[in-house]
Amino acid sequence: MLVLSRRPDQKIVFPSIGVTINVLKVRGGVAKIGIDAPRELEILREEVATNQGTATSSADRPSMLVNKSQHDLRNRLNTARLAVYLAQLQIHQGDNAEAAKTLETVVEGFKEAEKIMAAQRSPQKLRALLVDDDRNERELLASCLKSFGYDVETAGDGVEALEYLQEHQLPDVVLLDMAMPVCDGPLAVRHIRETPWMRNLKVFGVSGADPGEAGVAIGPEGVDGWFKKPLDPARMIGQIRQETFGSITTV
Repeated sequence: MLVLSRRPDQKIVFPSIGVTINVLKVRGGVAKIGIDAPRELEILREEVATNQGTATSSADRPSMLVNKSQHDLRNRLNTARLAVYLAQLQIHQGDNAEAAKTLETVVEGFKEAEKIMAAQRSPQKLRALLVDDDRNERELLASCLKSFGYDVETAGDGVEALEYLQEHQLPDVVLLDMAMPVCDGPLAVRHIRETPWMRNLKVFGVSGADPGEAGVAIGPEGVDGWFKKPLDPARMIGQIRQETFGSITTV
């Protein structure tokens, strides 16, 4: 078990799951704790959680449950969340010794969540082709994909993308901007789906418009998924992973 002592303005960071615990202030029997966490992890005061009920239907939340490991991850995060409630109550009641033990449970919960997240990362890097005529957006998104373990190649328009696909081994996924001056996204998608050895390639549309406005279908004859700008990188990465196992959706 990891036991930590923290002073005000010191933090505990869990980089794999994007959680940071910050001890903001300690005065008397009250500790003020800040928690920066992903949207999937709700952080509520104990009295609010009691009123709402902790058994919220998963259908009412953004779901991460695509396999058992993600179910385990949610359980770990939920346990840590409940421990935070309990620790706050214990501190309010002046039971600092018990609160310290409870906060150890919080730390352990986040450590276990980190292990689960690390186990979910594929030991084999996925390969992505990123197609966007905006250099800044292309480079930023490429860096984001690389940080999640992808090998990334880039192209500045549909022509470059099709040339790459013809001359190299097919990537695991293509992220294709729709509005490009030379061979736009819809035209590139049609070419891919009409080419027998390319037609099963995973292709995701990226646009500020909806699929219908862009003239692209969601499905076997169009794209496998749709990411509308402004992008949410973390959600996009999660959806790409899910789509790798065969479902078709729009985000």
